[in-house]
Formats: sequence, structure tokens, C-alpha cells
Amino acid sequence: MNLIAYTYEADTHCIGCTQKRFSITYSLDIFNQVDKEGNFVHALYDIDEWYELEDWYVQENPIQYLACGTCHGIIDTYEHELIMPATWQRNK
Repeated sequence: MNLIAYTYEADTHCIGCTQKRFSITYSLDIFNQVDKEGNFVHALYDIDEWYELEDWYVQENPIQYLACGTCHGIIDTYEHELIMPATWQRNK
């Protein structure tokens, strides 16, 4: 389980942008911070946030992107594996 981002002000932000926004240097210092909306900042880990999508959607959009709301850089990606029922597979 690795820390990849933070959530605050109704968006996801990369570690670098979060450190700049709250003027911190050590990641654990963020847990005492409150955003402009009055909510605590939350950590986001590499095991969070990915949803399994419907097959019809995955066929056209197999990769989900998690991007920073500040710098718009890609934080993480997840590629779905389309699971085809046995009736769809070719017989060899």
C-alpha cells in the first residue's frame, strides 16, 4: 500500500501540489490540515479509487486515469481486463 495522492477541496491532488498548497515537507504533517471548505485532507493509496466498469464501456475506454486537480499531471492509471464469457471465445 503506497501513498499516491491526497483529496481536498473536492478533488484529488498529487503529493507535490499538496505539499506546496499546505507548505509542508513531511507527508504526515498533512493530517492536521484543513482545506478551504473546512474538511480535513485525506490520503489516497494505490489500492483506492478504481472501479470495475461495465464491459461495453471498457471496450472503448480500457484505461482509467487519476489526474491531479492542480497541475493536471497523471498520478496513476488502471487498465481494465475485459473478461469474455466462454461463449464468446473462439473454439480452437
